Amino acid sequence: WDIHHIELHSAWGANVCDLSDADLSRALRIVRGSGVTVTVIDALTLRCDLDDDDEYARHMNHMRRSIRVAPLFGTNVVRLFSFWKEDDMTDEKWERVFEKLELPIRLAEAEGVTIGFENVSSGNIGTSHDLERLFSHFDSPALQLIWDPGNALAAGDDRSAAEGYAKVKDRVINVHVKDVGFIDGARHWLPIGAGDVDYVPFFRALKDDGYDGVVALETHYRPESGSRIEGSRESLEGLRAAIAEATG
Repeated sequence: WDIHHIELHSAWGANVCDLSDADLSRALRIVRGSGVTVTVIDALTLRCDLDDDDEYARHMNHMRRSIRVAPLFGTNVVRLFSFWKEDDMTDEKWERVFEKLELPIRLAEAEGVTIGFENVSSGNIGTSHDLERLFSHFDSPALQLIWDPGNALAAGDDRSAAEGYAKVKDRVINVHVKDVGFIDGARHWLPIGAGDVDYVPFFRALKDDGYDGVVALETHYRPESGSRIEGSRESLEGLRAAIAEATG
């Protein structure tokens, strides 16, 4: 498929940060033998309830594991989320989110790793507006952004992919792409180019800004066959067509 960069999320039914030592060694051998470059360790840190302190403690141990795993694969970027979405994000809840983000950010600073914060519709920080609030509160160089315009749209962002990107582009170190459409109010993940994310203007904006990072296809779409491989192939073809149109 002519893919040279990958992110590591899961293998053999477990997140890469939760693999046994034997499976981690096996994964290292596979990746090193493939010749691909690992860009991000897709940890699941803080995909948990905001007010469950015991679960928070387990997730901080998960993050510490991701910090140890990352350099083994030649990267220093680990992913972070913003807890499961609360029904009503009051100022008080925002403050609790910020309070519990303090530790992972300072851990990243102390360990010399970079947090790739990902906006998601299932979390409390999903839209470009949410991200502006996050980055106005934390100005740490260790806190950077995995910008996902598909997730932003799914979260209800009222800006286009390019407009949302323009508000946060100074913090973007990685881009995730997926497409989404809404039928009778229900969300459907779709192959790139088949949904409502306006990717061509967004890719033009990346080109105009001289973006030299990775665009990572995050396969959420599954065709009727149910195969992620087939869904990935279809999405990859749509992605390359959108990039070709954007770049001429």
